[in-house]
Amino acid sequence: MNWKRLLRRVLAGAVLVCLGPALAAETETGRQQPGALVIHAGTVIAVPGSEVLKDKTIVVSDGRIAAVRDGFLDPSAAADSAGASVELLDLRDAVVLPGLMDMHVHLSMEFGVEGQRSYGVSDQYAVQHRAAKDDAYFLVNAIVNARKTLEAGFTTVRNVGADGWHIFALRDGIRDGALTGPRIITAGHLIRMGADEGPGACWSVESCRRATRVQIDMGADLIKVVATCSGSKPCGNEFASALVLEDEFRAIVEVAGSRDLKVAAHAHGTDGINLAARLGAASIEHGSFNNAESHRIMRENGVYLVPTLAVQDNIRADIGSADGDMVGLMQSFLDNHGPRIFAAHKAGVTIAAGTDAGVTKHGNNARELELYVEHGLTPEEAIVTATVNAAALIGMEDELGTVEPGRIADLIAVYGNPLSDISALRNVQVVIQGGRVVKDAR
Repeated sequence: MNWKRLLRRVLAGAVLVCLGPALAAETETGRQQPGALVIHAGTVIAVPGSEVLKDKTIVVSDGRIAAVRDGFLDPSAAADSAGASVELLDLRDAVVLPGLMDMHVHLSMEFGVEGQRSYGVSDQYAVQHRAAKDDAYFLVNAIVNARKTLEAGFTTVRNVGADGWHIFALRDGIRDGALTGPRIITAGHLIRMGADEGPGACWSVESCRRATRVQIDMGADLIKVVATCSGSKPCGNEFASALVLEDEFRAIVEVAGSRDLKVAAHAHGTDGINLAARLGAASIEHGSFNNAESHRIMRENGVYLVPTLAVQDNIRADIGSADGDMVGLMQSFLDNHGPRIFAAHKAGVTIAAGTDAGVTKHGNNARELELYVEHGLTPEEAIVTATVNAAALIGMEDELGTVEPGRIADLIAVYGNPLSDISALRNVQVVIQGGRVVKDAR
């Protein structure tokens, strides 16, 4: 049997056998779309970075924002002909803002552990069998983490790297209404430099082209390239050379561009950051040791910086038990990463929020924005990174990121003012995704 077909069958079986009753119940009870949803909102951060609105009625129809009107209008009058059925959501005491977005997650990972890899097994059937088993389990894990993420108020995410086929099944299941979770823009396997012939590995221009095309064929929405060592390794330091050569990176970008896909580059060290930003990456992931030259290149090329500062919490917790070269490296990250992200921001580099959830805790995504504020951004600027800027990075600035007529109705509500206390975003009370109330914890 073709191994790809085997993986797909196992994934389908995992969903139907393990999750079928729950999914059926949700489909029957939780997916009904009202004719219109009318929201009375006391405070609206409609376009983060612009004037805050007061006492508004937001009308939602067919999953989109139909109107934003002055005052608290009668629901039936506000809805007009939007639909015979009208649901009122009273948020006059709350702050309403666009659904938040996280540009760097790994939904099938939990604190960096994604399960054993199969590549070292010599028997080909054993490799395929183990890969299918792992992939099915990753799907179950990712379904749980997707719900946590959505309930935290993050209605859209970029999943920047996952093994196997499960992430595409999750993306499509959420899109089609069978599963609950954030809208997912996803990469497939990481494109990485290596001669082991494992998924995503490449070692030459031609093999990097092939590895990129494989991800496109699997259904990737973007391509993720590992341009430098991981920050968990001594070679992830400031002065380490990039792992990928210029002609290899150009080849990856060229193939991705042939399908209008953007490239996200994992990069900690300065050399890898600058190489990727210069050669066509749309975003630099982590960017821990960016410098003034990085700022110039990123500004000139419109490259976004996705900081993942939340990993600092892991480093603080683990540095006491580290030894050898790792102690100095971890301290270097703590000393440099936050200040350099702020320096990039001040230099005019556009930041899009990303947490590395999976390495950090799922559902704790708002912690990233707190760290931006701790390192010098205003709360308003931090919110912009997770709304307006994130929407632009994924090319959905006309669909997401603001509360305006015509936009997809992704909204959240909190008590407390996140413009004065960013931690208010840790306690999201209401989540609306595509016009459907998916959480109301009031």
